[in-house]
Amino acid sequence: MPWDDKNVSKLRELWDQGLPTAQIGKLLGFTKNAVVGKAHRIGLERRPSPIRRTAVKPDRKKARSPIIPKLNFEIAKKEETAIPISQQNFQPVVKNLFTKNLKRGCEWPEGHPDESDFKFCGKERFEDKPYCIDHCAVAYVIPEKEESEKQPIIQTT
Repeated sequence: MPWDDKNVSKLRELWDQGLPTAQIGKLLGFTKNAVVGKAHRIGLERRPSPIRRTAVKPDRKKARSPIIPKLNFEIAKKEETAIPISQQNFQPVVKNLFTKNLKRGCEWPEGHPDESDFKFCGKERFEDKPYCIDHCAVAYVIPEKEESEKQPIIQTT
């Protein structure tokens, strides 16, 4: 159904009454979008958005960052008398990873982790590997050279 002068005058009349665009469309036999498009083309006054907007937009950054409450032990520390920095002695904890003689056994898993009889191999490790000699043979495979890298054997007769 095309827009004729009768439909356009009816559109202007219903628009001025403030009817919703969907209702105007039903009365005239057009879709809501057709009514909005025609109203825009003939220059009718814009309507306020039906979506209610708040006067002040919420600050999204503040909404994302949670407020961390002060815990009781943090408040108690502030109330204590602070020792001046010059009187404090800082003693770093020295960890020597090379002298620690904490060497576990073979870490090869035996069984499934969900099962009750799951365990690790536990045999003595091979050199600096995490596995024993038997499991190193399984875990570390030496790749073979490809056919193109192998030198051809030349036979002389």
